[in-house]
Amino acid sequence: MLSRARLIEISEPASHYFSLLLEAPGPAVKAAPGQFMHIRIRESLDPFLRRPFSIACTSPEEGTITILFRVTGEGTGILSRMQPGEYLDCLGPLGSGFKLPKDSAFSALVAGGAGIAPLLFLARRLAEDQKVALFYGASSKNELVPIEKFLRPGQIAIYIATEDGSTGFPGRVTGLFEEALKNGLKPDEIFACGPPAMLRTLTEKNRLWNRPLQLSLEERMACGIGACRGCAVKTTNGKETGYRTVCRDGPVFYSHEVVW
Repeated sequence: MLSRARLIEISEPASHYFSLLLEAPGPAVKAAPGQFMHIRIRESLDPFLRRPFSIACTSPEEGTITILFRVTGEGTGILSRMQPGEYLDCLGPLGSGFKLPKDSAFSALVAGGAGIAPLLFLARRLAEDQKVALFYGASSKNELVPIEKFLRPGQIAIYIATEDGSTGFPGRVTGLFEEALKNGLKPDEIFACGPPAMLRTLTEKNRLWNRPLQLSLEERMACGIGACRGCAVKTTNGKETGYRTVCRDGPVFYSHEVVW
């Protein structure tokens, strides 16, 4: 779906992180957790390529979506300086999102850095009919996005890790999550999004945990619809190995499908 979304509000909830509230009635109704919007940064051809942004929140009733991103380069820098009332050329929602468990009573979500964005949307949806625990890690306290901005107080259990030890568990979020499992945490299913190294670690450790584990992969994209094959990743079905696109076949895959 191609649409023009009006920027209603822009904020900086954490250091280098920006949140955009967009008026986008169509995407707000159709979006599912794990999908993304492919956005043209401005009307000119510089930057040339669109940028993919995970959907962090939707309000179908108000016709709005929220995207959350970290400024990492020219394109996201331009986006962070937009003003309310301006419009964005958007393609989406795109991609294959999370497969919502039907019989699960308790899910654990593991987010690293900017990987928090799609898991906020997922947490809201899962919390409608089951218990949810979110494990969220960042480099420091200043780079933690305030979860309460996106979730109702007490809606889910939240556990924090910072690599510099400035707040919460001192270390990586994978260490925090592993410690929780050792202390008796027993999720029916695990969902994760974050840097490749984090997702690989979870995949390897899950051979012992033996839980359904869904990963939302972060990858550079060009077309956003699977035509250019620029975001292809190596996957397997257990018998054969090949390549699938993150933008169309993903960004969500089960951990056993990804070949690291």
